[in-house]
Amino acid sequence: MANAIRRMAEGSSRLVERYLPDAFLFAILLTFVAYGLAFWAVEPRADYLGHAESLIVDGWYGGFWGLLTFAMQMTLILMTGYALAQSTAVNRLLSSMAAVPSSERSAAALVPVVAAAASFVHWGLGLVVGAIFARKVAEQLRTVDFPIIVAGAYSGFIVWHGGLAGSIPLVLNSSAENGNFLLADGVLGSTISTGQTIFTVANLVLFVVVGFVFLPLLFSLMYPENDEKKRPINPDESETATDGGTAAPTVTTGSMTFAERIEHSRPLAWAIGLGGLLAIVGYFGRGVAEGTMPWNNLNLNIVNFTFLFLGILLHGTPAAYIDAMKEAVENVWGIILQFPFYAGIMGIMSYAPEGSTSLATQIAQGMVQVSPDGTLPAVAFLTAGLVNVFVPSGGGEWAVVGETLVTAAQASGESVPRVAMAAAWGDAWTNMIQPFWAIPLLAISGLSVRDIMGYCVMVLLGSGLIIAVGITVLPM
Repeated sequence: MANAIRRMAEGSSRLVERYLPDAFLFAILLTFVAYGLAFWAVEPRADYLGHAESLIVDGWYGGFWGLLTFAMQMTLILMTGYALAQSTAVNRLLSSMAAVPSSERSAAALVPVVAAAASFVHWGLGLVVGAIFARKVAEQLRTVDFPIIVAGAYSGFIVWHGGLAGSIPLVLNSSAENGNFLLADGVLGSTISTGQTIFTVANLVLFVVVGFVFLPLLFSLMYPENDEKKRPINPDESETATDGGTAAPTVTTGSMTFAERIEHSRPLAWAIGLGGLLAIVGYFGRGVAEGTMPWNNLNLNIVNFTFLFLGILLHGTPAAYIDAMKEAVENVWGIILQFPFYAGIMGIMSYAPEGSTSLATQIAQGMVQVSPDGTLPAVAFLTAGLVNVFVPSGGGEWAVVGETLVTAAQASGESVPRVAMAAAWGDAWTNMIQPFWAIPLLAISGLSVRDIMGYCVMVLLGSGLIIAVGITVLPM
């Protein structure tokens, strides 16, 4: 069995290396595919030239800049998360953990577990910690196959939508004023708490089974035995992201100017850092006073705020934190470049002139209509997985398929939280073949998407049945 899985993984890697385009070109090709499908599926088409122009202007261009706020939030979480991980304290913790594996195979099994645990807390933390931890493991075991280690780091990301920062469960637990469009449109009569979605038996069991059992077992079995097939980390690049932190350089106090003294002032960093932490405590404390559990108030803004000020505290001086953020900027250029293109694709997928139905809604409706009784959760999982290839944003995808799936659940008597979490897992599932989210991780590791995606295809194939069955039959 192990030999068969290893051969499949090697074959998958060869195919991906040969045929998969760069992540940016992948986004461009998806744009043309989405446009072609929408052109033929979305009415009206009587005036072909006018229809084509409307689809480009109203759909593509109309959506192109629609997610700038989210793009900036995502950029900040990757930068602040990277800077936090580069602080001396966190860096030493990751280095200690990287020294735990005693063999290359055990290292391949450990990396996805650490990445999955971090991703459950927050997807941005998972991507950053996973990438840096993979590099540290590769530096401890210099002969380890680096691409499969990095692929393991990215694979841990598959659990994130079932975690504390999952877009869909957090949207369902929000008020109409804070983005719960199903509540605003009257599709739902009340919010759905995270106790009915994230903190259910089905979701937590899936997290443990996929993140702590399936992933380490699969990567252990896929690990190459032939040394000639291994690609160790490049010694010239091995210190680029794991140099023991970016603490402020030691400068003789007497030689510093007034401006330099401020830049290297520890009391100044502590003052602003502690001020930020007090604001965080107040934010969650206010929610508790109003009867809301802390995890129900998690969102991108508070996570970014926490990472930012905790990073300033741990780095110790403003100058050290500035240096860490300068280094972090190099890892987010792909996000900045590609996110508008995916926002444009989402605009095409949700384009619906008067009297017509959007392409994304048609896909969801078609999948629901052909689903046998009792299989709606599995169908929601597959539907979300398909749409996610074009719209790799959990909140954005839910905006275009959520109403269809929730309405189908209500009509069939199926549990709305179960169907919603099935869609959440489906969104994360096909991230294994959608290179968009791998961009920051690849920037930190120095690899290309072709180096890791073959292994991720194996994760997709192996986990699909586990998740589809689990989200359908496990108790909520």
